[in-house]
Amino acid sequence: MNKEEKKINNKSRKVRLALPSKGRMEEETQDFLNECGFNIKRNSRQYIGSISEPMELQLVYQRQVDIIRGVLNGSLELGIVGYDLVLEHLPGESKELVVIHDALNFGKCSLEIAVPEDWLESSIEEIKLKGEITKIRVATKFPKLTQQFLILHEIDFEIVKGNGSLEVYPELDYSDIVVDLVSTGKTLKDNRLKRIDGGKLMTSEAVLIGNRPALGDKAVLKVTRELVEYFEATLRAKNYVSVFINMRGEDPKNIAERMFAKEGLEGLQGPTISPIISSESGSWFAVHIIVDKRKLTETIRALREIGGSGVVVSPTLFIFEEEPKRYKQLLKNLEDN
Repeated sequence: MNKEEKKINNKSRKVRLALPSKGRMEEETQDFLNECGFNIKRNSRQYIGSISEPMELQLVYQRQVDIIRGVLNGSLELGIVGYDLVLEHLPGESKELVVIHDALNFGKCSLEIAVPEDWLESSIEEIKLKGEITKIRVATKFPKLTQQFLILHEIDFEIVKGNGSLEVYPELDYSDIVVDLVSTGKTLKDNRLKRIDGGKLMTSEAVLIGNRPALGDKAVLKVTRELVEYFEATLRAKNYVSVFINMRGEDPKNIAERMFAKEGLEGLQGPTISPIISSESGSWFAVHIIVDKRKLTETIRALREIGGSGVVVSPTLFIFEEEPKRYKQLLKNLEDN
């Protein structure tokens, strides 16, 4: 089937978004999509689901490596995976896969070298010296990234490919060291391994990937934009809260002037000021601003100093921009290629 035939046939079904099917990434992906307000339907015994609101998507649950393969060959339009696996499994010359959103703020970890804790060596330079005496056996699920890193640091090594719990390999003398994903470091410590200085290959988190040819279809691009809109709006809103406060004043202009005289009370683009219908004498106004949650205490103090009272703070679910930054980057990427 040629690309044109595939494109025509794809119009008869929903756009496919593939999600991790197991482990921490499955849980964190589900939590993130729930935060985005998506209406997800899935039978727990099936590997197919759907999103009906706010856009229509068919969900496919797979291993992350299979998601990358599916996006590469075009059977999947979109997928969420760890960036570490994208770099490990993406063919060097391939342009079929594009990273649409590179920072979904979950699934965070780092790919690192870990050595037995009783080794005297504690840096990448010392590992290099040890490798000059005897070849270092390295157990890893990331042979491509590991080879690139060790060659860069001129270390004499032998790759030991493994699956499952690599942390036990040095204890069993299957390898000398391991290169694996680390989040808290507890698993390394439990298996008497330690990190080394300069031994971090990369940091990783969840990313949204897409099939470049499929994104040339207007229907696929439209759904992708809607998806990125909600991703960006949700991520941006996590850093902010909505603050509502009552203030007495002559008119909205008077209140705005008092607020602009204080640092940090300008909100995203300025305060919203509305009159309050009150039985009390004098003019009262309701003020609403969006505030960086890290500066909430200073904001409340500043509002009180200019006569504010009755402060109410609410979480902000979404903050939509005029056009998502990542979507604009995607359009540029598609045009350039």
